[in-house]
Amino acid sequence: MTSAKSADSQNQNLDQILKDKMPALGIDLGGTKIGCAPVADFRVIGEPKKVPTPKGAENIINALVDLIEDVRKDHILRGVGIATAGIVDTETGEVIGSTGNLPGWAGTPIKKEIESRTGLPVHVDNDANAAAYGEVKALGLSDKTCVVAVTLGTGIGGGIIMKGNLYRGAHYAAGEIGHLRANLNNHRLCTCGLFDCWESYGSGRGFRATAKELLTNVTVDQTPLAALLPDPQVDKVCAAAQEGDIIAKRIVDTWHEHVCAGIVTLAHTLDPDCFIISGGMAKFVDYDFLKELVIDKCMPRVGERLDIHRSSLGDDAGIIGAAQIALDNLVSG
Repeated sequence: MTSAKSADSQNQNLDQILKDKMPALGIDLGGTKIGCAPVADFRVIGEPKKVPTPKGAENIINALVDLIEDVRKDHILRGVGIATAGIVDTETGEVIGSTGNLPGWAGTPIKKEIESRTGLPVHVDNDANAAAYGEVKALGLSDKTCVVAVTLGTGIGGGIIMKGNLYRGAHYAAGEIGHLRANLNNHRLCTCGLFDCWESYGSGRGFRATAKELLTNVTVDQTPLAALLPDPQVDKVCAAAQEGDIIAKRIVDTWHEHVCAGIVTLAHTLDPDCFIISGGMAKFVDYDFLKELVIDKCMPRVGERLDIHRSSLGDDAGIIGAAQIALDNLVSG
């Protein structure tokens, strides 16, 4: 006969097994939209929900709570992970460095507000850090000494993972790699207020700035791309380059050189095992060409041993990473 103590122990073990299988809700909070989905075992469960990002901190908090409660109608959640732009104090769950994409968001006690209104444990992190964490875990790179994830989008974000753990720095600002100095000529003003940051050249915004410069004083007789001014679209320029347009190819090659410049700086600074490239601009990267450029510009011992990986999680990296950090914190905490 099973003793009462043994039965209680078995029930506790069963409860823990069931709890370990419960998903966390991953939320990716962007300047224009909020995406969320339950996540378990590095996989999104179902189709992510997406809503427009409202204006104002109070309205954003209300939208986050509404999303959480909506998901709870169909899923029992173990916790919530929120990935947001800006510098995040991960202990308090507050954005301490503002971002132009979310005006008035800095100073909002996100963790405190969401926990008090939902009763769920909440972890808040920088969006690029969350994406980096998700990519590293999904690709099985946690044992590597150092992995740098680069998010190429409208701007450039990044995350640094050392031995499977996020490196956040002394003031939670590590990984703001988009603001490495890429030029000393005070040529392009970045959205952060500084001149010549890497993202002013290597991001989607930087691509378009380069295209405008190289298409200035060019006629439609020389290239049909001249008709795209004043706002040349990245996809159309890249398509023209594929079709053999010489000026388009020069634009694309120049952009790759700009992306390479930041990677080389990071490679010489951190000596990482590899880079992971993700974000909306990642699909325009010629990885073989980029690797050739990096090897050419790096010290031999650094460049030749460096791997450059494509994203494995795509647009879901922020959602999956945010949820996985929340789950891992619950286990370790």
